[in-house]
Amino acid sequence: MPYPLSPGGADMITVVDSANYHQSAHLLDVMYQFRHRVFVEIMKWEACRRPDGRDIDQFDGPDCIHVAALDGEAVLSYSRLLPTTRPHLQSHVYPELLQGRTAPTGPHILEWTRCAAAPWRRPNSLAADPNAGRQFLAVTEMTPALGLTGYLAQVHPTMITKLTTMGWDVEPLALPTRYDGHLVVPIHMIWTPETADATRRAFGLTGTAYDVLPHTLPAPRSHPTHYAS
Repeated sequence: MPYPLSPGGADMITVVDSANYHQSAHLLDVMYQFRHRVFVEIMKWEACRRPDGRDIDQFDGPDCIHVAALDGEAVLSYSRLLPTTRPHLQSHVYPELLQGRTAPTGPHILEWTRCAAAPWRRPNSLAADPNAGRQFLAVTEMTPALGLTGYLAQVHPTMITKLTTMGWDVEPLALPTRYDGHLVVPIHMIWTPETADATRRAFGLTGTAYDVLPHTLPAPRSHPTHYAS
């Protein structure tokens, strides 16, 4: 059954970046709590555990972009995008994943991190998660609007096939290796004109993740940008 993405749905795609970072303290706090619940409490990333129940690291400043689907104040899905022109995870946390190779960087390439959908809101464990699909589609449709060509990411090797199915041109940057007990491969995900439609097909979605999709860099704004989905 296709899941519609027409305006007026329960969840809103919300973007926090440098333009509205300082006005979004409460919203960011909700996102950090979501990240801790998913990545620490469920996925057991013990290195990220904090007594206050918030996953915050040195990259969570005004230069990164937070993309979240919200149902009221409940986070349904989330991604964090980091500029590769500054220190980021691949360059300053686990550069050894590249095994001596060099990852592409620049103003048109961001690093896609902390991507997750709330497993407690998944409607069917046997089918593709529409909340995850909306998150992938939101970032996908944002990519050309922000003048980006793609992303760096660190993923399980099985994600390469899934991302290819979603229309990304995926370039592995090194062989898979174990990091903190998990098999990980660094990749460069390149956006193509087919990526959005392929993502819709992969998750059984229709429509767009955005009510109004900007075609240029977003104008400065004082409040989080909301897009109906």
